[in-house]
Amino acid sequence: MDLKDKQSTNKQSPYPILIIGGYGNFGKKITETLAKEANIQVIIAGRNERKAEALAKQLSTTAINPLKTLALEINSADISDQLSISTAKLVIHTSGPFQAQGYNVAEACIDAGIHYIDLADGRLFVEGFESLNDQAQQQSVIAITGASSVPGLSSAVIEHYKSRFKSLQELNYGIAPGNQTERGEATVKAILSYSGLNFKRWQDNRWQDVRGWQNTHRHNFPSPIGSRWLANCDIPDLTLFQQRYPGLESIRFYAGLELSFLHLGLWSLSYLARFKFIKNLARYSRPLTLISTWVQQLGSDVGGMYMELRGINHKNEPQRIIWNLIAESGDGPYIPTIASIILAKKIAKGQLSETGAQACVGLFTLEEFTKEVENWDIHQQVLEND
Repeated sequence: MDLKDKQSTNKQSPYPILIIGGYGNFGKKITETLAKEANIQVIIAGRNERKAEALAKQLSTTAINPLKTLALEINSADISDQLSISTAKLVIHTSGPFQAQGYNVAEACIDAGIHYIDLADGRLFVEGFESLNDQAQQQSVIAITGASSVPGLSSAVIEHYKSRFKSLQELNYGIAPGNQTERGEATVKAILSYSGLNFKRWQDNRWQDVRGWQNTHRHNFPSPIGSRWLANCDIPDLTLFQQRYPGLESIRFYAGLELSFLHLGLWSLSYLARFKFIKNLARYSRPLTLISTWVQQLGSDVGGMYMELRGINHKNEPQRIIWNLIAESGDGPYIPTIASIILAKKIAKGQLSETGAQACVGLFTLEEFTKEVENWDIHQQVLEND
C-alpha cells in the first residue's frame, strides 16, 4: 500500500526512521520517544496499518515532525522493494520473537542500503548475525542486533565497571518485571521456546547443560521491588560475553515473574518439555498469554534488573559490585527499548559510522543510558563489597 502522510508536510528534512511493529508493546515506546526528536521523522510500519494509523493520530499532538504509516509484512517476497519506497534511512525491527526468525528483514535492509537495528534476544539469532557482516560492509550499512536489555544494556554495565577489576571472574544477573506492566505474546513465546529444554551456559570454566526456567530461586532486589522468583534463561550474552571477556569463569542469567503462582506454574510446565511430554511450550503461547492478562491487575508495576560482578581488584583483593536498576510507575517496559533509541539517535546524527553487522555489545555507555532514562521513573543503585 502507498505510504500515507499523517500530518502536514514539514519544510525540514528530518532523518526518516521506519519502525517495524511500531504500534506494538516495545515499538510504540520507541515511536513515541523518537517522534519527539526534531531531527527525526518516524514511519510506523506493520502488518496492521489501522493500528499504525491509530497510533499516528494519537501521537500527532506531541510529534515534532509528520508521522507516516506503512503496511508491511516482514515475510513478504518484495520486502526490500517496500522498504526502498518508504524513503527510510534506518529500520528498527521490533517484531519478535526472533528465536524463530531468519535474517530476511536485515538482508532486505542491507540490499536497499538502509541501516538496521533490532531488539533480538534470541541466542542463535544474535550469534549468527555476523554472517551478514561482509554484505553490510559492501553496502556501507550499519546493521546491529540485540539492541535491548541484553546484550545492549548488560554490556554497557560491564564496560562501565570492568576497570575496577584486575580480573573479572563471574557474572550473575537477572530481570524481574512487575506483573502490571504490558506484555505481548512475542515475549511469552520467546520464554516458552526454551523452557524445560537444555542450553549451554559457561560455568566453572566449562560449558555445562542447564534447563530453561529451572533452578528457580529467590533473589532480593532493593526496595520497593523486594524478593522475587528467578529461573534460568537462555540469552545471547552467554556466548558473547564468554568470547569478549576471556577471564570469566561463570556467566549466569535469570528472569522471573512477580506472581509466585505464575512463576512456579511455568516452572511446573517446564517439566513437560524436559521429559518430552510436550516438544516445545512455545506452541501454547497464545492461551498462556491470555491467562497472564487475566491476572494483570494483581502484583505491582515495579520491576528491575540486577548485575553482580565478582572478581579480583587491583589490590589483589576480592571485589564484588552489584548494579541494580529499579523501574517504578509502570516504566519498566521502556528499558528494553532504550538501546535502540540511543543508537537510532546516534545514527541520525552521524555519530555512529562503523559499517558492518554486529551484536550490540559496547556500542553505548551506561552514562548515555542514564541520561536517556532521566525523564522516567527509572533509577540505579550500586552496592560494592556488600
